Amino acid sequence: MSPASAALVGLFLGIVPAVAAAYDSLFIRMKADASLATIFPDGTARADIQEGMLIGVGTEQLKHLPDGRLSMIRKRHYTSLRRLDTKQVAQLPKPWEATTTLVLEPNLRLVHADTRLKLDKQAGDALFPDYKLSEEHQWLFESDHIVLKAVEGGKKLQMQTFLQGKGVKQKTIDYPPDSAPIDVIGLYLSAAVARGVDEFDFQLLVPGDGTHGIRAQVHRTSDVSKFAEGYRLPASRLRADEPLAVLDMRLASPIKYLFYPHHFFMAFSVAHPDQLMMMWGGNADTNLQAFRQK
Repeated sequence: MSPASAALVGLFLGIVPAVAAAYDSLFIRMKADASLATIFPDGTARADIQEGMLIGVGTEQLKHLPDGRLSMIRKRHYTSLRRLDTKQVAQLPKPWEATTTLVLEPNLRLVHADTRLKLDKQAGDALFPDYKLSEEHQWLFESDHIVLKAVEGGKKLQMQTFLQGKGVKQKTIDYPPDSAPIDVIGLYLSAAVARGVDEFDFQLLVPGDGTHGIRAQVHRTSDVSKFAEGYRLPASRLRADEPLAVLDMRLASPIKYLFYPHHFFMAFSVAHPDQLMMMWGGNADTNLQAFRQK
């Protein structure tokens, strides 16, 4: 799992469940058919990102393949690290890189995802006095190559992790029709906004950590500040120049509500739902946020 995905996992597992009756499944309401990929034009988006302790710039490049499938190349260029305990920030001597190449079916089902990480353990350990990053966040350096691919006719996902060319772990999990891997959930949510689906549930599939029921509600507004209370977000980035569709997400399990009382937000352009403008949420101390560059 990439650092970005791992950060999202921690946040999604800290989402508040609702106590109202369940909404309909996202995949039923928006009819997850082969036309979903057509919502997204070819192009590249850039964002300023903070993913837990990792700070930098991210890009996502979409391209339609001749066979109708969709290709996405997601890159992360981390220039600084933040200690989560003291909030101290230090610049890396050389940027860390994470690149994920994904191929999706026209209905956005995952075909495969290949992630390569270039994280300098020695540089990370030397950034802060009396603080070893590799001891506090060992998971960052447990693998440098992750492969996730659909197997058994797309009914299951197989995850393999490698470190310096050697296999570390392999796991196969179910891939139900009404679920989405965390690496592609943003595309499904964008499609929901495009098709006017404002209240729904979905199953978030986290390889290595199981499947989690998520409840989501869309709010269309130009004022996102009311959803940002309690988070360390730059006020200037919260002023929208256009109406936004703010997706408010939370875990659907009442039991998990007792332990993780947090929300997670993604704000899409109403006029151009394929464009994710900003996102933030989860535990405020974890500090996940991203703002699309203009």
